[in-house]
Amino acid sequence: MPLSEKVRIEIFIPDLPDPIYGNILDQLGNELTYSYGGSTTIATNGKYRSSDGTMFPDKVNLLFSDTPFLWERDRLLVELYVERIRSVVKRARAREETVLVAVYPVYHAA
Repeated sequence: MPLSEKVRIEIFIPDLPDPIYGNILDQLGNELTYSYGGSTTIATNGKYRSSDGTMFPDKVNLLFSDTPFLWERDRLLVELYVERIRSVVKRARAREETVLVAVYPVYHAA
């Protein structure tokens, strides 16, 4: 069965009471859907360790979409797109370090 390569964009957005994070989730979800035909949001729980070593629960929304990009061919374009996402988050006045963007190649069974 042949595989088709895509680049997955994942955006980890904190599930915090500040409405800015819900707005970021909606705006970026709309952007990914418009640009790539769809997006998925998964609400999940995790943990993080503070600088003093204390562990805290962490609620996160994982927003992702698979793009038609090819990792080797389109890496610069992907990097520029990620920078655009980071600038949207920064303009929204969210703490930029609380929103993580990850990209990597994935393969779909055709």
